[in-house]
Amino acid sequence: MRTADFLAALLDRLPPPTLLVSALGRTSEELYRLAPDRTLVTDTMGDVAALSVGVALGARPLPVAGVDTDGSFLMNLSVLTALGARLPTLDNHTLVIVDNGRYESAGGMPSRLVGLDWHHLFRAVGLTALAVHTPADLPRRLPQPGLVVLGHVTNDDPAPDATKPVDGVESAYLVEKYLARQRGAAYRRPAVKT
Repeated sequence: MRTADFLAALLDRLPPPTLLVSALGRTSEELYRLAPDRTLVTDTMGDVAALSVGVALGARPLPVAGVDTDGSFLMNLSVLTALGARLPTLDNHTLVIVDNGRYESAGGMPSRLVGLDWHHLFRAVGLTALAVHTPADLPRRLPQPGLVVLGHVTNDDPAPDATKPVDGVESAYLVEKYLARQRGAAYRRPAVKT
């Protein structure tokens, strides 16, 4: 399964207004292409899980999905205990890890040099990991509290060049406007300098 196929199928299973918090690289390019006005692009590694949980807590009942990559998630394993404490009771959040086994945007080196059992890792903090190898493996309904979706992907082509016209800061403004529209509220405007 390719990243593009997995993410398209994932978006079909998530409620339509789901706000997306995305890792960088191919994942962010694909999510921005599919849902530009509701994709928060992070320009760092290791932050998606924590940021998406924070957004989900603050944006309830709006659904939020943190779409991380294996390499990015492994950069911040200290978030595991917080995930174990929050995800089982957070009914508007989906955590997804797109796993291709490498740091694709950094030249393709492996994301880990030893075997990793994602199921045991998440079980250690009270969460359930679901391995997805084809779009049909995705649950019919998301979010599901306490579930982590592991999309196992293989991309035969090189990582794409960045084509989205926004960076993390600009995507944050787009997402802020999206949240305001969902809530029927005014959004913050940039400051005018005189």
